[in-house]
Amino acid sequence: MLTSSLERTVQLADGRALGYAEFGDPRGTPVMFFHGLPSSRLAATMLGDPARRLGVRLISLDRPGFGLSDDAPQRRILDWPRDVEQLADQLGLDHFAVMGISGALPYVFACALRIPGRLSATAIVSGLGPLGAPGVLEGMNRESRTLYRLALRSPRLGRVWMRMFATAATASPALVFRQQMSYLPEVDQAVFAGPEMREARLRDIAEAFRQGPAAACRDAELHVSDWGFTLADVTANVIHWQGALDRHHPVAMGRYVVEALPNVQSIVVPDSGTFGFIEHADELFELLL
Repeated sequence: MLTSSLERTVQLADGRALGYAEFGDPRGTPVMFFHGLPSSRLAATMLGDPARRLGVRLISLDRPGFGLSDDAPQRRILDWPRDVEQLADQLGLDHFAVMGISGALPYVFACALRIPGRLSATAIVSGLGPLGAPGVLEGMNRESRTLYRLALRSPRLGRVWMRMFATAATASPALVFRQQMSYLPEVDQAVFAGPEMREARLRDIAEAFRQGPAAACRDAELHVSDWGFTLADVTANVIHWQGALDRHHPVAMGRYVVEALPNVQSIVVPDSGTFGFIEHADELFELLL
């Protein structure tokens, strides 16, 4: 895959380092990519080739405490746009699109609320919506459903589980990868049939816990807490992409998010699952452009 450096940082106004990587066309249209939970900037490696084909400069950021980014233990979701805007300023970008997968959903919406004048487009892909909303866990795989109910009931137990996951992922990313694949539908497993995609996913799992589990625990805690806004507050035009076979972010969850957003373009792909966006990346980038 043709990429630029995978290990870049900028210094933010408060002295923290913000890690990012660039993929695709360095002279292309800028798209900021926000990773899921737990994940890292390296998740965008899987989109490098389509970004190059479509003329996209894909800039993938580590949230605080993940990968190369310094931690910010007291951070809130609404603090994230300030980091994004500072990176854009240092890269000389007046406008850019934002695209987030899975647990990045509230961070994308935070940018739509706090820095709307900088955004050329806004997209949610396989989004993890509010977990406490009625009916949103319907159709979710048993493992994920059990974990989220546990986190909703007891954030402390959720943190314990995340620390255990981090220990396993650090010791054996391949084992964690195999476990994750075991409860994904066949269409998702097929995405990672080749060694290149499989290695990209393994590197991302390992990088997510480069600094330990604290950032992932904080991300999980923030997701099941008050975001500081509601979906109804997000008035920007939003592209919402989902695979109909997704059992981690089920159709019921996507429907809830779509119905709550004032301005949304909903795309449900019949033959795709959680990672179907990789195979449909060309179409997604065309929508963003």
